[in-house]
Amino acid sequence: MKKTHTYNDYEQYVNFQKLKTTDPKRQEKWKTTEWRLKIDIFKKEFQRNINIINNCKNAICLGSRTGQEVVALQELGVNDTKGIDLVEFEPYTQKGDIHNVDFPDNHFDLAFTNIFDHSIYPEKFASEIERILKPNGYLIIHFQIDIHQDKFTEVIIDDFNEVKNLFKNFDIISEQNIDTGIIAMNYELIIKKK
Repeated sequence: MKKTHTYNDYEQYVNFQKLKTTDPKRQEKWKTTEWRLKIDIFKKEFQRNINIINNCKNAICLGSRTGQEVVALQELGVNDTKGIDLVEFEPYTQKGDIHNVDFPDNHFDLAFTNIFDHSIYPEKFASEIERILKPNGYLIIHFQIDIHQDKFTEVIIDDFNEVKNLFKNFDIISEQNIDTGIIAMNYELIIKKK
């Protein structure tokens, strides 16, 4: 993984990442023209894995911005789905930090994220996911492989084995190329905590 930025401290990283989420033009687009479109895209992507999702009582979406993925999982029957991001968007996303998730150990049946590339500390992010997932809990990650999406990308994943090695206490369920349309993700990994 190649780092794209250098910061003086963690607060500088957080403040930089917040610029994307607090941008009024992006917020307007996310909450209006893209709102239902992205929910439907997430539902379509999750539908491929409905056999996993149907067995989950609760879920967390890490880096959920306005919460379209939260709504998609709720509409697919995981009513107790929460989202966290650096900026709160009621009612679907509460303020939270992917590097220090404010939920207890072994709490969630399912975690989803598509912001792995926005993590300044991928090792810490992976360990937090492992900590909050129950044994036999699932993680669905959508990635950008070899893509530098925008100026908020923190790591470019060029060797996918580096990511897999962060999740040593997980079994790989599936991995595949994906094409989500307007959401710039091109690879999906589903793993299960041992």
